[in-house]
Amino acid sequence: MPAPAVELRGITKSFGALKANDAVSLAVAAGTLHALVGENGAGKTTLMRVLYGLLEPDAGEIRLDGSPARIRRPADAMRLGIGMVHQHFMLVPALTVAENLALGREPRGRLGAYDHAAARRRAAELARRFGLAVDPDARVEDLGVGEQQRVEILKALAHGARILVLDEPTAALAPHEVDALFAVLRR
Repeated sequence: MPAPAVELRGITKSFGALKANDAVSLAVAAGTLHALVGENGAGKTTLMRVLYGLLEPDAGEIRLDGSPARIRRPADAMRLGIGMVHQHFMLVPALTVAENLALGREPRGRLGAYDHAAARRRAAELARRFGLAVDPDARVEDLGVGEQQRVEILKALAHGARILVLDEPTAALAPHEVDALFAVLRR
């Protein structure tokens, strides 16, 4: 049996006297969907922030594909193929979908200038490849919540994520948007 794609072993994280995670272990196989369910304050977001490098655990180990992984910041997580879609989206509202997807990896044309056409083509290709319908030229501030979430997912995939962590992915979605989200995730 292959090693889990992601394994958290004995993760403990405290904030002063409050123990948000107490020796939490979780193993997730590649190609599967999992949900962490619990009351507000149960430590779900804290655990996902540890996996993504936004928080450092007090104890425990993260393993990817059977090997120990050192994740101290989001850049480490992204380098290792982990992407996170936060409950409160991390998009720049005044920019277009294509510009948001290109942030941090801006395509350059002749003389080093930003290549808007290349960014637009890449956004359209990502949307097509992953079946996430978004208009590369739309301004994020003009999009609905479900569309913004699709942009966040595409942003993670554009940075090479093979493991997606979604924090409260259905909290602000209408029922039909929830169905659409899970259809995409199953693909």
